[in-house]
Amino acid sequence: MLSRRFLVPVILFIFGVASAHVAHSDSSQDAANFVNEFGQRAIAALKAPNISNTEVTKRFRALFDEGFDVPFIARSALGHFWIRASEEERAQYIPLFEDYVVEIYSPQFREYQIKAFTARSAYAGANNLAHVFCDLVNPDGSVVKLEWTVANVDGKPKIRDIKVEGVSMITTFRDQFAAEILQNNGKIVGLLNILREKTASLRAHVAGND
Repeated sequence: MLSRRFLVPVILFIFGVASAHVAHSDSSQDAANFVNEFGQRAIAALKAPNISNTEVTKRFRALFDEGFDVPFIARSALGHFWIRASEEERAQYIPLFEDYVVEIYSPQFREYQIKAFTARSAYAGANNLAHVFCDLVNPDGSVVKLEWTVANVDGKPKIRDIKVEGVSMITTFRDQFAAEILQNNGKIVGLLNILREKTASLRAHVAGND
């Protein structure tokens, strides 16, 4: 299961960025505007009163597809095993990855609270990527440093990675998936089966609490 340290920034991207005020250069203006505008719409969609857990999951999936570069994240999370995967395994893996991420993150929207969320700066980096830096203040006063990586994909801004205190979400997925593949004799089908099982369990739990 993905570490809870990465549940927080994704939730905060959806919940908190609407109130952020970013100091940024003109070259990163589009990324900063995207973060703020997307956050506003996400708050309205996911914090609407009287909606079921199933509806929250549905809305989260739509926002995830819109705001994140899912194919890139999925490929990167598989690391060098992507090259070894057959076309059939790749075709199965990407939607399984998306289902897994959606089922992990979406239930957290019912319970997560923060004290403050402040975007400090943004800059345009190499390879047409923009980086937005934020501080998350937890209810106990502790501060978590976040970095969002935003790319232009087919003319639209998309999230490609999140770093929490310098640790990449993609790297965390990659380490987890590599360990599970190696535990299954290096077979990617082993990871696919694990993703199916975990996703089904998470989905059943959400349905049972609706």
